[in-house]
Amino acid sequence: MSDSLPTRPPKDTPSPPTVAVLIPVHNGGPLLEGVLDGLAALPVAVWVVDDGSTDDTVSRVRSRPVRLLRLPVRSGKGSAIRHGLARILGDSSPEWVLFMDADGQHRPEEVPRFLSAMECEVDFLIGSRMGEAENFPLHRLRTNRVGSTILRLMSGHAVPDTQCGFRAVRADYLRGMRLESRGFEVETEILLKALRAGARWKPVPVSAVYDGQGSHFRPVADTYRICMAALRYVVE
Repeated sequence: MSDSLPTRPPKDTPSPPTVAVLIPVHNGGPLLEGVLDGLAALPVAVWVVDDGSTDDTVSRVRSRPVRLLRLPVRSGKGSAIRHGLARILGDSSPEWVLFMDADGQHRPEEVPRFLSAMECEVDFLIGSRMGEAENFPLHRLRTNRVGSTILRLMSGHAVPDTQCGFRAVRADYLRGMRLESRGFEVETEILLKALRAGARWKPVPVSAVYDGQGSHFRPVADTYRICMAALRYVVE
């Protein structure tokens, strides 16, 4: 008779969450290609929303295994994100949506940090570049701190880098939102509405990349619009 104990079946390993990456782009060119190259080996579904580009962005995207959505004329980052979310949440069933910019300021090699954090009991992951504040142009750092301070006072949450667009949100929270923003203030709208709905949030450290990267963000004008949007979405 054998004295060996019967082996136990291995415990079920939970499957990793399904993730859709949403990238709005206007005239992305080779910077967008670099982002897509970096995402190619990751277990994510990539959706690109072309916001009325007039360069060769569309031809660069079409040669890749990503979903391409197009707006015929430039409508703003918020409009592109709203269009992308409507299609992603209508045509597929991801557990998370990860937002990235097309200008190279969000590094694909840092996406695994978000994927790992998704296994925690959180609903909103927001990139924080504050660990590399010395890499910010001074005017961008000042406007970022002003915007973050105002949102902290309005929301009661000390989110360290409220203007960082490198972030991920559970799809269930996004399905319940009626977004209105057309420009950069869409990120503030999503953040405040998620917090108001009780979303548990966590910062994820990411790089502050400004060396030669292009950006459509206007620090003073867009920070003002973001703050005005914050006031609207807090008091509504």
